[in-house]
Amino acid sequence: MQKLTLSGLVLGLSLPAMAQPTIDLQNNKPVDGQQFPVRTLSAWTWEGPAGADVDYAFYDLFSTGNQTYYTHAASSTPTSASIPSANMITTDGGNDTLFWNYAADGLYQVGARTSIELTSNYTDPILELKYPCTYGTTWSDVTVATYNTPLGQASRTGTITGHADAYGALGISGLYEPNVLRVKVRRDLSDVAAVATTRRITNTYYFFREATPWPILKLSVDSFSVNNGGYSVSREAKWMGGPGGLGFDEAAADQVTFSPYPNPTQGEVDLRVSAAEVRQIEVMDATGRAVIVMGRANSTGQDVALDLSALPAGVYHVRVHTKDGRTATQRLVRQ
Repeated sequence: MQKLTLSGLVLGLSLPAMAQPTIDLQNNKPVDGQQFPVRTLSAWTWEGPAGADVDYAFYDLFSTGNQTYYTHAASSTPTSASIPSANMITTDGGNDTLFWNYAADGLYQVGARTSIELTSNYTDPILELKYPCTYGTTWSDVTVATYNTPLGQASRTGTITGHADAYGALGISGLYEPNVLRVKVRRDLSDVAAVATTRRITNTYYFFREATPWPILKLSVDSFSVNNGGYSVSREAKWMGGPGGLGFDEAAADQVTFSPYPNPTQGEVDLRVSAAEVRQIEVMDATGRAVIVMGRANSTGQDVALDLSALPAGVYHVRVHTKDGRTATQRLVRQ
């Protein structure tokens, strides 16, 4: 086995941190006909801390399914006549359609068409995301709605609170985003109908990247109670890109893989890279800054000796770039 040490450049660690992301109408509104494929998992255990320059490492997310969301202009459906304030709709291709108003001051849910609510025009819309939204942004809102169900009319009241409580780097197996904004949104909705009274509390953690009008990662925990009884709790994770682990999704034959060893390391680590032509290897710190850049090598099945002894202890991400444009990222701990 050939052991190849690439020529590397350790960059100054005093480089400025990446700017805090800002989400607004211009970079967060989808266009008519866009599709957003996501990977799904019906459980998760950790949403990570709040704060600045957080390193979110969700490498324990293993995809168990796939789903595609579609966005369209509200005028594309006749139902929009019943919900005149909507300018966009989203659907997963099933029976449920959500109606939205993308406005300069925020993203509002203004209605829905579901198997439960049928078609409902919210009397007081839900402010799901305030614009512009950056680290520290907060908001609160109330909602009121009356809608028809298959069993009669129902009424809804509730509150919504939001807080952009963190920003930093996001890592999922096969995916690394150096600059994301986390937004926590809490919905507390009570519905009263002839057959039952229900309460649903949903806490959602959105991870947004600027210029991508769909969350890169969405973590939600949903608590549901009927007639003041106990709560049933469910969790769900959805993310864009990356296999999210190799558990139920087998690695594609052409996927770039590598295994840093030892990990954690006290200095030197070997990367076994399954790529014919490696163009570049980067090491990024928790803020997404490239602190090591290694040049190109052209051989198959390389052991690349990566020396981290000049870096302080902490969590880093190693990204491998191949000549044909593929990338892979792994988390690495420097002790």
